[in-house]
Amino acid sequence: MAPSALIGQPAANQEDYWIAKALLQSFGMVGADPWQGAPLPPQRPPPELYRFESRASSAATAYSVSMAFMIIITLTRLGLRIFSKRMRWGLDDTMMIFAFTLAVAWPTLGLANVTHGGVGKHMYDVTYHQYYVFKYIGSIQSIIFYPAVAFIKMSIIAFNMRLTGLTSRRWMIVHWTLFASMVVFAILAIFLTCLFFDPPRARFDLVFAGKLDTPPRMTMDMAATGYGLVAIHVTSDVLLLSFFGIVLWKLQMSKIVKFRLLLVFAVGALSFAAAVKWQLAQKMLMVDPLWHLSNQIGWSLVDLTAGLTVASLPILSSLFVVAFNKIKGSLRSLTGASSRHEAAGTGPSIKMGTASTGTHRAWHGKSLLSNKAWSSNSDVAESISANEDSIYATTPGWEKPFGHVEEKEAWTTRAPIRNHQRLGVDQD
Repeated sequence: MAPSALIGQPAANQEDYWIAKALLQSFGMVGADPWQGAPLPPQRPPPELYRFESRASSAATAYSVSMAFMIIITLTRLGLRIFSKRMRWGLDDTMMIFAFTLAVAWPTLGLANVTHGGVGKHMYDVTYHQYYVFKYIGSIQSIIFYPAVAFIKMSIIAFNMRLTGLTSRRWMIVHWTLFASMVVFAILAIFLTCLFFDPPRARFDLVFAGKLDTPPRMTMDMAATGYGLVAIHVTSDVLLLSFFGIVLWKLQMSKIVKFRLLLVFAVGALSFAAAVKWQLAQKMLMVDPLWHLSNQIGWSLVDLTAGLTVASLPILSSLFVVAFNKIKGSLRSLTGASSRHEAAGTGPSIKMGTASTGTHRAWHGKSLLSNKAWSSNSDVAESISANEDSIYATTPGWEKPFGHVEEKEAWTTRAPIRNHQRLGVDQD
């Protein structure tokens, strides 16, 4: 079979013929001869003005970086849940597996479209076969995008329900209602994106559409459907952020911890902005879609990546706090050792006095510094223990066993577990 011809040129083989026929039918040119090609806009410029352009490399880079970031963030979060003996698996983690699978599949398909579907090129630089591949893979991407977003929201809602587990039954009902609405949203999105055409396969397979005796019929307005799905997507983002803010503010946490969690979930505002921006820019895809799509890819990637990050950071942030407190404790230990060394008689304040006075000062300073060092080390131990609790105590009713002396001593001087310790977030 002869290689596929460029779009706008005469069909080079039978597959080109069916694809050209389907394209002509989609533009209402039913009586045109597909062997003469499908002159889709924009037209190829004259040879003296033609210049090859491609955004494929930037699109591939965006897909790759986003996919790597999603993999690192999500696998680290799930690794903590699986391999930590003191962490317990929850509904939010189960939903995250589904969300992660679909979210990573979306840029993976996008990379295939860049490689084989001509994304990033002008229409007149793409062959009929490349456009066929683009249409097929792009349709699959549009089907899995909104379910991926819905599963991300379900994971966040399940995490919020852990916050409200011991606060109010009313909040649990509200979150379960929102969780159920996301399930309905995912199912609805799948059906709507699959049933744009009658028969449905005509949306995916241009060769199949070209072989039909009658042109495939569009069953609904694609633009209106897209705006409706985006409206649900954006509204749920607003509800999630507002619900989380209200519940979080009522829990027994320090203002610093509350602010840190609110800041983490404020990253979700990126998802909101990306969804709005992506939908507003859809009109650009009516002409030269493969070229303009490379600019719109970023907004979809921001939407998915920000969602996965928001769902995982409340757990991962505790790791950074533990590391910071351990470093701070090490610095305190070094400072305490230096102070005790000076108190032993080598410091300037001891050398300035007489022997008896110096001895008294040395003993008194050593005593005070020893008490200070004991207090400092106790604070550090309690801080580290609290941080460990904040990572591993993740469900209501969880109780940490007394595995060793340090844990038991820390608990005797500590108040009962609060809500922030069940979250996996440290109390500063």
